[in-house]
Amino acid sequence: MKKILIFLGIGLTLMISDTAAIYGTTWKGEELKRMRREAAWKFGPFRIQPMLMLTNAGYDSNVYGTPYNKIKDYTFTAGPAFNIYLLIKKKILLSLYESPQYVYFFETARERTWNNYFNGQMHLLLNKFLISARAGLSDARERWNTEIDIRPRRKEESVQGSILWQASAKTSFSISSRKAKYDYESLEYERFNVKELLSREENYLNFVGYYQLSFRMKLFVDGEYGVFNFDNPLSLRNSRSSGVYGGFEFSPFAKIRGRIHLGYKFFNSLAPERQDYKGLVGDTNVQLRLLRRLGVRAVYKRDVQFSLWYDNTYFLENRVGGGASFYVHKKIRLDYDYSLGKNSYPQKGEQPPFGNSSQNTVKRKDDYSIHSVGIYYRLKEKVGIGVVLSKWVRDSNLDWEDDQRTLVGINLTYDF
Repeated sequence: MKKILIFLGIGLTLMISDTAAIYGTTWKGEELKRMRREAAWKFGPFRIQPMLMLTNAGYDSNVYGTPYNKIKDYTFTAGPAFNIYLLIKKKILLSLYESPQYVYFFETARERTWNNYFNGQMHLLLNKFLISARAGLSDARERWNTEIDIRPRRKEESVQGSILWQASAKTSFSISSRKAKYDYESLEYERFNVKELLSREENYLNFVGYYQLSFRMKLFVDGEYGVFNFDNPLSLRNSRSSGVYGGFEFSPFAKIRGRIHLGYKFFNSLAPERQDYKGLVGDTNVQLRLLRRLGVRAVYKRDVQFSLWYDNTYFLENRVGGGASFYVHKKIRLDYDYSLGKNSYPQKGEQPPFGNSSQNTVKRKDDYSIHSVGIYYRLKEKVGIGVVLSKWVRDSNLDWEDDQRTLVGINLTYDF
């Protein structure tokens, strides 16, 4: 929080001293201006972009992802969402996002819940600087990674501050600081208590340089430092990380969207008996409209994720995938997506029959694949409703971690 207040203090000083300040001349300021301008509703000084969230309204063949005694049910997740913008004297832009969502299961009453996602942002839009502050709060029961299949409630509180400096027409630099607090429900999962092992605080500091290659594409280099402190004083999961990343960012309003993000990370577990990681990481998601009727996309993710599993501070998550959309008619779209993943763990854990024999310990490895096909119908310019069939298969070297799930559901999309 102190860092964010410092950022804001610097920003106010710059705003006062920069007599030539005008609205939205940084590239990020221009993007914010366009998002506000394209909001669908206008109420006085407010601009509002409404949405209806509807996902997985259908059938789940394996609610808890178990290989035996599978629970089948009908479910949906639905609720409104709003982006609200307010511009003050062409220099201060306030934005709010709010989305309450209800998760319903027809028979599995314990899984019914309300989730809520909120964040608020303030941007100071200057001639050569964009100063931003953000606060967020989410309170939701959901699967947050591919390691476990239950839905513990997780509360996330976060604050962030950043300064973007437009040094020239093509070159810009930013510094940002983010603090997030994760508080999990006290729930047992396979001999592990989720709250005791995963509740934590994360802090990040990032320095990023951008170079505008074209109107629609930027090259970036990002240096990051992270600190992870767990609530449990007996935890051995406290750790630090540093990394250098690079790649390309594409305009959200261009034919090519998303980003290519690759880098090298050093992850240091502070407990000497826990293993570290150093190596390649990535977070890439690119969408390309090749032809009038054909769009393609690709995903690549590789990074460490905090783990529940025995003495592992983390597991290494790998996923690569791709897909295509074909417009058979201006109002009808066919989708297909495929993902292939692997989770690997650095340290061993017990397997049944539990005991002290070294023969009963193993390094867990999970391979998983996801096939998804869908057909969407255009409701309006960028909004479509579709029926999606997904097949999820996880093959683990631990038999009781195998998982097969089939989901048939109705979804809304705002990217038709």
